[in-house]
Amino acid sequence: MDEIKKSIQEKQEEYLEFLRKLIGMDTSVIRHGEDGQEAKAQEFLAEYLKNMGCEVDMFEPDNERMSKYPGYNHGHQYKNRPNVVGTYKGTGGGRSLILNGHIDTMPSGELKRWKYNPWEMTEEDGKLYGLGTDDMKGGLSAAILALELVLSTGFKPRGDIMIQSVVDEEGGGNGSLSCVDMGYRADGVIIAEGTNLEVFPVNRGAWLGEVEIDGLPIHASLRGFGQSAIDKMVKVMNCMRELELKWLTTKRHPLLDPPTINFGYIQGGVAASTVAESCLMKFEIEYYPSELDKLGNRFPVDKDEVVKEVEDYVNAMANGDEWLKDHPIRFHWFQDCAPFETDANDPLVQTLADVALDVTGRRVIAGMSAGCDARHFTNIAKVPTVVYGPGTCQNAHVVNEYLTKDQFFKAIESYAKMIMNWTA
Repeated sequence: MDEIKKSIQEKQEEYLEFLRKLIGMDTSVIRHGEDGQEAKAQEFLAEYLKNMGCEVDMFEPDNERMSKYPGYNHGHQYKNRPNVVGTYKGTGGGRSLILNGHIDTMPSGELKRWKYNPWEMTEEDGKLYGLGTDDMKGGLSAAILALELVLSTGFKPRGDIMIQSVVDEEGGGNGSLSCVDMGYRADGVIIAEGTNLEVFPVNRGAWLGEVEIDGLPIHASLRGFGQSAIDKMVKVMNCMRELELKWLTTKRHPLLDPPTINFGYIQGGVAASTVAESCLMKFEIEYYPSELDKLGNRFPVDKDEVVKEVEDYVNAMANGDEWLKDHPIRFHWFQDCAPFETDANDPLVQTLADVALDVTGRRVIAGMSAGCDARHFTNIAKVPTVVYGPGTCQNAHVVNEYLTKDQFFKAIESYAKMIMNWTA
């Protein structure tokens, strides 16, 4: 048995206690990230990283500075919501590495639906239950503990190693954007989101938008003389489903599932006895960072062209509708979560895939369906980035969230071996 694996076995209870402390601190976002309560946990991590020998930088994201970047989310405040960056300086001449994770979680929802207290990590049948175990205090903890483990062996990295514990990822990613704005760069970045310990060098982007439609209200008994905005919205939704089906048969990416459209919210009308005067529908579109054409050639996707394709397709339908052609549909696109993509042949991807094979027995390079902070490092900082961590998207944002104990320990082992391989 190698030294890293042996050390992890000896320190399992110590590592579980570290994660238990983080789970015990409520860091859930407020109003989807407009505010938050991450300070106590960040102060704990800052002190922990200092004691490991890291140079620690605690700073609150600056909205004015971040506003110049694409993907910035407006309307969030950061007083008492600091990022923490711990840097362990290498001896020089080696490749540097950032290990990034977010400390914030989604709110718990109704407590009565939870099997256990969300803020008391509970172990049962090899599963670690608690809010944030999967998304993503498990991955963040594993990264910190991996660095601590590596240093305890006497390993002297040549390259710098940075641990970034960021705020407000659940609200759109301003925490990591602030790290990029502050100039933090490395030769490679690993985002510790849950990937089932598979290597994800790419994800789909997401556009969040809404559609508004006006109708002509009248008494329900005379509905033929009115125009129902709800009925017209059904036509829009059917049209968008038709476009989604077209994408399924025409768009290709070697590592990603096809683009999708999700209808997440709809509101319209005032009463059952009245033809609906207005209707609002909110939706999300997942799209590729790049595609293969019919000859197999790769080309980048322009996010603004995605918007145009959707609007043009729906408006073409509307132009054939007697009411809609004179009462235009109104689109509003309110959040842009751009995709990211690192070449699958990049040394960062290949090295981490080799490490994953050693630790898990599987060497899987695939794509991530959801958005994450990786986009800021690839699109703005131009740094090779991958997503790799314990847990899965299926266990995120759910009641009775859990992370398997086995994956937690294997994540520590993976990060430790990657640090030693990459920064030597």
